[in-house]
Amino acid sequence: MKIAKIFIFTVLMIALAHAAHCAEAPAVTVTKQVDAEIPADISKDIHAINDTLFQSMKDNKPNVMMNMFIAEGRTDPELEKGVKAAYERLGKLAKGTAFKILHEYFIDVKGSGTAKVELPGDGTNNFNVIVDAGKGPLYISLMVSGGNFNDLILCFVYLKVKDGWQLYSFHCGLYKVAGKTAVQWYGEAKSLYDNGWDVPAMLRMQLVQEFIRPAPFIQYDKEPEMAAFMKQGITETSRKYKFPFKAVWVKDAPEIYGLDIQFVKGQLTPVVVYVTRYPLKMAAPIQDEADAINSKIGTIIPGLNKTSGETWYRAYTEPPLDAKKEYKYRSVMSKNK
Repeated sequence: MKIAKIFIFTVLMIALAHAAHCAEAPAVTVTKQVDAEIPADISKDIHAINDTLFQSMKDNKPNVMMNMFIAEGRTDPELEKGVKAAYERLGKLAKGTAFKILHEYFIDVKGSGTAKVELPGDGTNNFNVIVDAGKGPLYISLMVSGGNFNDLILCFVYLKVKDGWQLYSFHCGLYKVAGKTAVQWYGEAKSLYDNGWDVPAMLRMQLVQEFIRPAPFIQYDKEPEMAAFMKQGITETSRKYKFPFKAVWVKDAPEIYGLDIQFVKGQLTPVVVYVTRYPLKMAAPIQDEADAINSKIGTIIPGLNKTSGETWYRAYTEPPLDAKKEYKYRSVMSKNK
């Protein structure tokens, strides 16, 4: 199963530790301050840097960001190439999208090894971040857009060095789809699964997998639970449903090759991929065929045509099996009853 491309872009410069789990050293001590707990003079300095970076994005001046990175980053040619490429796309975003602060965190881990630090999240779940001890104080600034179909998250991570705060990592990625975070989509999938609608649940989990972390170095507290649920569900549905299969209740028994999802008017809708015997220009016969498939598809795959008002059908004239090949198809919509 694949899903429609929904990302605008994701940029990662220098990452923190990516491990989902860590062996915390016994001698590790963690200092953590959140939002208003952070001293005002520190926040003021960071906000000024953020403003400078936003303006540089609008002006398409990637050298500004490069000069703000820690020394290791400023001498990395691959990083410089990535920053330049990112700025070509960030300019329009910075000019046309309003961002607000979600949370800000001041973290200092002393000792040796790594520590998993739990942080207040977005109201749907807490965040965890893995931090190397002894690196120095970190300041994480999370900013999100709102009210869009695809809402984004900007994550600025600063490291305190002797010369002040310098950019350690930057990430821009997907935060919400259709007004829901990954955790909220997981909750919807879990509810469908508990109702016996396993395939609609896993289609939502395919979506969840695409933005399961707010940033590569920040994870939801529920991430292990979500990953385990998806692994179990995919294993069960792969064993239960075998593709392709013939829609034997339809004339000529067209073969169904797989499922996809797409958003129509902000609503997630299933897409059935199948092979038709009709030429693609014959819209009416293909529509009738899709309606015939839809009339009983829910008895084969429970709940598939119950989670939205319509199911879409993507008719091909040959099996779309080669990922490197572009296939022509006709899309038709069948109303769910």
